[in-house]
Amino acid sequence: MYIDPQIKSFLDDLASFEAPHPVDAGLEATREGFSELWKNINPPVRDLASIEDVNIEGPDGEIRLRVYTPRGDGPFPVLAYFHGGGCCMMAPEDYEGASSVIAEDAMCIVVVPAYRRAPEHPFPAPLEDCFATYAWLRGNAGQLGGDPDRVAIGGDSGGGYLAAAVAQEAKREGARQPDLQLLIYPMTDMGGLPASRIEETLFLDDRTLQWVIGMHVGENRLDPRASPILEPDVSGLAPTVMIAAQIDPLRDEGKAYASKLRKAGVPVQYHLYDGVVHGFFNMGAFCDQGNAAIAQAVAALRSAFAKG
Repeated sequence: MYIDPQIKSFLDDLASFEAPHPVDAGLEATREGFSELWKNINPPVRDLASIEDVNIEGPDGEIRLRVYTPRGDGPFPVLAYFHGGGCCMMAPEDYEGASSVIAEDAMCIVVVPAYRRAPEHPFPAPLEDCFATYAWLRGNAGQLGGDPDRVAIGGDSGGGYLAAAVAQEAKREGARQPDLQLLIYPMTDMGGLPASRIEETLFLDDRTLQWVIGMHVGENRLDPRASPILEPDVSGLAPTVMIAAQIDPLRDEGKAYASKLRKAGVPVQYHLYDGVVHGFFNMGAFCDQGNAAIAQAVAALRSAFAKG
């Protein structure tokens, strides 16, 4: 199996710490560890016009939005980005580097909600907060200097699930579709066990996935709002760009969802990066392919916003 040399060096460094498996370490230690790791491996934070927090009203109290605004003259298009972490871990600040790069290079406002997380707030709380964020932006992006007529959504891993689920929720609610859904190695099948889940993988394994899935959705794994791939009708959803990693237990379910969308008539661009692991999109501090994937996402956003 080919492993990108930069990824191999990163994995070798991690192995030298001999840290316990996330499940054995426990949720709080794993939350702290992954947040610290993500801040260190993200690309450098860009110098933007502003990085600030804004609170909006959500379905169960306020939702804090981390807002990244580029320099220049607005109104800017907007990307609602849902952070990863299996709906159990991570925070908007952990993605500061990548969010600022996208904001500057795509010339868009990036909005990252601090959605409620499991197990304190299990399914469907994270989805409800992310959909509320998207709906608020469609009506109120002007308050941030944004253009409510040009709003895309995106996310990685558990956040990729949330983005896919928000697009489906918009269809159910009769709301406008986003200009683009940017799905980065998304979780789409909480109840399944695709082949890539049981192959030998690096950095993320199915034991960890089953742990976070259990905390997040519990017995609701077959609900289409928890497993977007189980939604019978995915026609009419937003154009999709999917970024995938070869060495990733989520590889097969992401590819299957891309295929399902394409068969339903949804425009799909699918990009598989060779020799990289889950999470590589945010490893721009050292990973050239991670930076290339962000550049690809930026190009897709620019194209989608130009059509908006």
